[in-house]
Amino acid sequence: MTFARLAFFPGGTVEHYRALETAIGPVPRPDGRLVFAAGPAPGGWQVVQIWRSKDELDAFNAAVFLPAVARLGGTGFPRPPVVTDWEPAELELSPGPREASTS
Repeated sequence: MTFARLAFFPGGTVEHYRALETAIGPVPRPDGRLVFAAGPAPGGWQVVQIWRSKDELDAFNAAVFLPAVARLGGTGFPRPPVVTDWEPAELELSPGPREASTS
């Protein structure tokens, strides 16, 4: 079942996010992750993820994300995220940008 997660980091900034990216290091795009978006939002930093399954998200978090957070210690996001999880009833993925018509 497709699984979606919103994670809002109150008080989070691009600097906090870049520090986390550095702690994670270069990793290939997780096979089960269908959508990822992150950016500033009013009052903090918002992350949106959609995965093929919750198990795949949990495996990524255990192997990659949580160890990186631990390496950051107190230099990561200032507060824990507010997390909203759900199983979408429908998911439509665009095939990508459309080419400009030449006719």
